[in-house]
Amino acid sequence: MKKIDITHRIETTTSDGTSVNLYPLDEYLSDILLKFILDGRRSDKHDGSLTLVNYKPMATFSFVTSPGYMPFIIEISASEDYDLHYPSYIGVECCGKTIHLNLDNLSKIIKSYGFRIHKETVDVSVIQGATVKDFDFDVVILEYAREDFDTRFDDLKLAEAKIKTLIQALESNPTLRKDFHIEYIFYTNPYSDYLKYPYIYFIPEGAVNHIADFLLSLYQQNYGIITKLPPEFVPNENIENPELQQFLDKLPLDMIVKTAIGTYGSYPAVLLPEGNYSQYLAGNERVVNLGKNVVIVFGNSQEQQTLTPEQQNVEQNKEEGNSNTEQNKVEKVSNNVIAEGLGKQIQVIYETIDDDTINYEEKTYRLKALNEALDKLGKAITNALKSQTPLNANELRKYTEDIVKSAGLLYTNNFEYYLDYYENSLSETEELEVLVTLLTYIGKTMYDIDKKIKEYNSQQLTY
Repeated sequence: MKKIDITHRIETTTSDGTSVNLYPLDEYLSDILLKFILDGRRSDKHDGSLTLVNYKPMATFSFVTSPGYMPFIIEISASEDYDLHYPSYIGVECCGKTIHLNLDNLSKIIKSYGFRIHKETVDVSVIQGATVKDFDFDVVILEYAREDFDTRFDDLKLAEAKIKTLIQALESNPTLRKDFHIEYIFYTNPYSDYLKYPYIYFIPEGAVNHIADFLLSLYQQNYGIITKLPPEFVPNENIENPELQQFLDKLPLDMIVKTAIGTYGSYPAVLLPEGNYSQYLAGNERVVNLGKNVVIVFGNSQEQQTLTPEQQNVEQNKEEGNSNTEQNKVEKVSNNVIAEGLGKQIQVIYETIDDDTINYEEKTYRLKALNEALDKLGKAITNALKSQTPLNANELRKYTEDIVKSAGLLYTNNFEYYLDYYENSLSETEELEVLVTLLTYIGKTMYDIDKKIKEYNSQQLTY
């Protein structure tokens, strides 16, 4: 993970005259995640805005509503860590994938240094407008387990040297070296400034990439501006080519701002969002379909003529494969967003019941009513999955109305964005996929309700 590098900061002024500092998106995300993990927090929240500067994604630590800036919120929470003792293998989950971490003899080395191996799960919720997406990843923690680690001022350098020696041994593991960022910190004993306890963290590198890719996809979706350049495309605004210029002269003004000028291979090219641009072409260009993007290449008609039919077929198949892969990714993300959005709205309704203005008896009553409504929806989904016939949107609307009413609330509009998408944009197979994920959210909320009712009952007994 990259820490904030002050030399990468860009100071700029928005269209309304507000001064803002911009940081590379990956550094912004790494910074807030590292601080959260190293500070040992259980929850945190950050505002931010995303923009592009010379095609590079940059983020602020505040909301910016000027044109070209996409505000977002990042909420972070962490589970309580649990002791793994000294395993030879750890399955580390990172945004839907498992990293297989084989420690082998490293567990013995970790033990010899006086550490125990723990693990916690960090949940990152990215909120942008009505869109919410969760990213979960595990963090492996080496916690110092002895009571005799005295790091007085004279011994601090020696203590750090000892930790760095252990980290060097850990980095001999290829998976740790390739897929994790290793960070250490000393915590001060609250009862003695002389006692400091070292902690070492293994943080999956891929977490930042997944979150950044999602934010960039939202930016491109909201603004129609290309956010990720294909590796073959090199941006260069100073490219001069008569055919390229004639093409740009034909484009509508609102389309010009969505183009990137540069080279594709060694030829002048324009990168655009997916679409049909045939009406602006002279006929000598090569059009490369990259799924969500289109590259129009100029000045290489001679190269095209030298390609054999077999070579042309290979290139066409490659481009179509890229397009299909990208399309599948978009559909997958969309399905997850709908399921997670519905699940989040259910969780929000549950959280509204824990209001200081409501007495324990009323809270318990509402929680039980909500639990009953969720149980009915859960059973309906289970039956739908068994029969492979998804619930339709109107059926889901009825259940969400019951859920809202059970919590003593009146509104249901927050569900409508997701239900409308469910109704109009998904196939039956995709609807079933949404229901599978939604069932998981229902189960989690019902579990939380059960714990909360027990908590309320316990609090009432103390009065």
